[in-house]
Amino acid sequence: MYKYELHLHTKEGSACARSGGVELVDFYIKNGYSGMVVTDHFYHGNTGVDRSLPWEQFVEEYSAGYKAAKKAAEGKDFDVFFGIEEKCEYWDEYLVLGITPDFLKAHPELRDMPSEDFFPFMHAAGAFIIQAHPYRERAYMRAKTILLRPDAVDAVEAYNCGNTPECNRRGYEYAKSTGLPMTGGSDCHAAAGELFSGIALPFRVHTDKELIAAIRDGKAEVLNLEEAMKPELSPPIFTVKFA
Repeated sequence: MYKYELHLHTKEGSACARSGGVELVDFYIKNGYSGMVVTDHFYHGNTGVDRSLPWEQFVEEYSAGYKAAKKAAEGKDFDVFFGIEEKCEYWDEYLVLGITPDFLKAHPELRDMPSEDFFPFMHAAGAFIIQAHPYRERAYMRAKTILLRPDAVDAVEAYNCGNTPECNRRGYEYAKSTGLPMTGGSDCHAAAGELFSGIALPFRVHTDKELIAAIRDGKAEVLNLEEAMKPELSPPIFTVKFA
């Protein structure tokens, strides 16, 4: 089986991350992974880039962690993919795969795009969208609301290493209920720690299209999914809404 990280942040693109793209490539290689998707916090999330910059410069600086990782992986039999993590109005967050920095540069309207337009826009561009940590409850989520969008996404992150065990159990049960493909993510912010997730595939993938097709076709096994099944299922504290 070949392991791939689907949820990872670099200090170049995310304000909350502590390790750079180069360091993370070496870290994941040492831990037996075949590839990783760099999903830094984008414009409406906890980005590490000045939002007042001209759009193309913003995207260029935002993608620096990915580009550094991509270059560092050359000749190492390790694949680095580009993605984003974007936040919507209820602090619901989404991993978007299958796009490029050049695509983002060509669409400055993303700065002001309402969330109801974001999903069809990305899908029209061929993107694959995963709802990240769907039942996360954090103090910074001021609306105290969990917004679920099963009809707007292509997969659900059933296990996230940054979630509490209780939130992961709810997320796993929700992911099962949708019938959508499940993914996992370490939500890595630093080249440290021992608890990982992501997916395992029975074959290598080297392109975005191959990675997306493998998830869509049900070939992905969520790494350490058993961790999400340990706690007893309990009701969420936050209000749950469906979009």
